Amino acid sequence: MRILVTSDSHGNYRALMKAVEAGKPFDAFIFLGDGEKDYGIVTRNMAGISTYRVRGNNDWDTSIVLSSVVEIGSHKLFLTHGNNYGLWQGYERLINAANQNGCQAALFGHTHCRHYSFENGVHLFNPGSAALPRDGRPRSYGVITEENGRLDFYHYDID
Repeated sequence: MRILVTSDSHGNYRALMKAVEAGKPFDAFIFLGDGEKDYGIVTRNMAGISTYRVRGNNDWDTSIVLSSVVEIGSHKLFLTHGNNYGLWQGYERLINAANQNGCQAALFGHTHCRHYSFENGVHLFNPGSAALPRDGRPRSYGVITEENGRLDFYHYDID
């Protein structure tokens, strides 16, 4: 299984569309917030693809959940934008939320910086920003693969 993960498009649906096109083929699409309108534009033509999203701190549609748990293959993933987890002070609160929900991974955005680490039994993954990176690197998206019970995490530049 191949999962496309994006975040923080902030009104630049063209950048988000580039990530979607570059990330093909994929079996599921996860959007981690701050671009609710972009998500709507991009997912209009994703028939047959499972899509998941959470609300970011710059999204205003209160019907979008702040966090969720999804099952991908044999794994549970905790999805959040991240703004409610004190990310600038570390990942402890995010790791605790993932563990409390029985998740093997926590996916988040908000910082606009790419990140992968494995801490206290949890994969922590931020795809970076599809539009406004803050880590001195190009705009980016992420891909997670699940095969034979193993999760692998990748970052890719958006041209």
